[in-house]
Amino acid sequence: MCGIVGYIGPKAVDSFLIVGLKKLEYRGYDSAGIALIDRDELVVRKRPGKISELEDELNDSHLKGSLGIGHTRWATHGEPTQANAHPHSNQNRNIAVVHNGIIENFSALRKELGKTGVVFVSQTDTEVIPYLIEAEYAINKNIEQAFKNAITHLEGKFSIAMITEFEPGKIFFAKSGAPLIVAKNSETGEVFLASDLPAIVPIAQQAYYVLDEEWGYLENNSIELKTWAGEPKEIIFEKIDINNEDYEIGNFPHYMLKEIFEQPKVIKTILENRISPSGEIVFEELNFDNEYLASIGRIIIQACGTSLIAGLVGKYYFEHYGKIFTDADYSSEFRYRNPVIDGDTLVIGISQSGETADTIAGIHEAKSKFLKVISFLNNPKSTMARESDGTIHLFAGPEIGVASTKAYTAELVNLALFSLYLGKIKGVVSKEEQDSLIKEIQQIPEMIESVLHNDESIKVIAEYLKPHHDAVFLGRTFNYPTALEGALKLKEISYIHASGYAAGEFKHGPIALVTENMPVIVIAPQSEIRNKVISNLLEVKARKGKIISIISEGDTEIMEHSDYYVEIPKISESLSPILAVIPLQLIAYYTALYRGCNVDKPRNLAKSVTVE
Repeated sequence: MCGIVGYIGPKAVDSFLIVGLKKLEYRGYDSAGIALIDRDELVVRKRPGKISELEDELNDSHLKGSLGIGHTRWATHGEPTQANAHPHSNQNRNIAVVHNGIIENFSALRKELGKTGVVFVSQTDTEVIPYLIEAEYAINKNIEQAFKNAITHLEGKFSIAMITEFEPGKIFFAKSGAPLIVAKNSETGEVFLASDLPAIVPIAQQAYYVLDEEWGYLENNSIELKTWAGEPKEIIFEKIDINNEDYEIGNFPHYMLKEIFEQPKVIKTILENRISPSGEIVFEELNFDNEYLASIGRIIIQACGTSLIAGLVGKYYFEHYGKIFTDADYSSEFRYRNPVIDGDTLVIGISQSGETADTIAGIHEAKSKFLKVISFLNNPKSTMARESDGTIHLFAGPEIGVASTKAYTAELVNLALFSLYLGKIKGVVSKEEQDSLIKEIQQIPEMIESVLHNDESIKVIAEYLKPHHDAVFLGRTFNYPTALEGALKLKEISYIHASGYAAGEFKHGPIALVTENMPVIVIAPQSEIRNKVISNLLEVKARKGKIISIISEGDTEIMEHSDYYVEIPKISESLSPILAVIPLQLIAYYTALYRGCNVDKPRNLAKSVTVE
């Protein structure tokens, strides 16, 4: 979840590292630091708080050098303090390490190192690494061998970068379970490493995604790669094909708002890639034959956070259109509950980053039971992509805001299309039904535009929610997950405690929460059981609860029972979650804004959760 960046080249290293860290700040922003070699001497600068605070300190440092590493932290072991910030050094201050992941055996290593006289100054798991390297170096006086030996003592998932006065021209790196990229610019001779590409584009031209149990080092104009055993490996670089403008905030005040407004474009891109000129649904990258797809008898979707909520909508899609019994489970629970699974079961993983540790562990669990795995991903070069039998690209484009918006709707659209695709293969969806649904999906971008440009009522709702501390979201059938997502968005960025419920279940306990000071957001577009939703709404109203409704255009009956409402265009019930979530995203955004919260960097969160 932390972000790592490294650089060797002619540019001012401290400035390059700061720019790279700012582009990785979505991965963690509790503290930040850099280490560089300045005239063959190791220099470390680090600070708790935002990267801007570190930048202010560096502006007066006048550091020189052509080589350095940097880190932005999401705290796991130890509070965000000066001592716990990365990079971490040994007592002699001649080795510096940055680390993403968790060293699971760090307690045992601390005890062993403590017996040799090592005195630790932080609470982190990372601090054992420079001392392990130092201990190995004392034995053989070869820093390359010392680094190799040290990493083999580490248990857990990690990516590491190290610089040292013993080899002042090199950056050493290693990967085991946490993402790491090495890259180069052949024209300038610059070499790079990073947790994610945004840190090094547009300067880097070619990249290699380091595999598990690979390590090596960067030096001027070259990158060496080795196996865990120390055998040399050839690096096959890929051209970096990224539009840097996709990572820029443009004229928007926050990435989250930019990404909310990008959703029409995202859905158009999905349709361009998923609908053939003849009107058929295609998944060219999937590479699964129809015979296998037709044989699927059960689907288990395992994911985390917003992606799991998308999976809950997917459960409705697969059962409604594919007639396939479907479960949706937390990845962290799926991995450990030893599910009863038959051979005709397909496991689906969903992850924006493709690096979510719990979901990757779920894939490993499925593979251990000899099951096929398909992953819905926004990063086709990710760990999940490499470890799945098939992938479905979300086509959401880079998502920087920590609270997911456009990736969620991209997941919904791809899940809807894939369920229709499976239904057609299995002979339970007719060509006419498929064509009708595709026609409606093609209208969704324009429908979303109409909601985005009619947000005055949403701002009024946000003003109402601003002083509150609790809220309840209700939905039924396809929009029960929408209630969960609306609640998640509100609490993620505004810090208002919010809970989502199936509306029919609300009277079986949670209705005790309702008072005149309790906002209740009801997702109530047109549906087969609309009258039952109205009954739920009236139950809340009878207890003086304040009703905020998301309704289909022109639904005057629900308007009359609501204190506030937002209209969305009329659409089939199964597709309504794609529209209904848009006002909920905006409500969360404006509520957080009015409460003075950091919308793009909510406290305690990180974009890519790479630890279990």
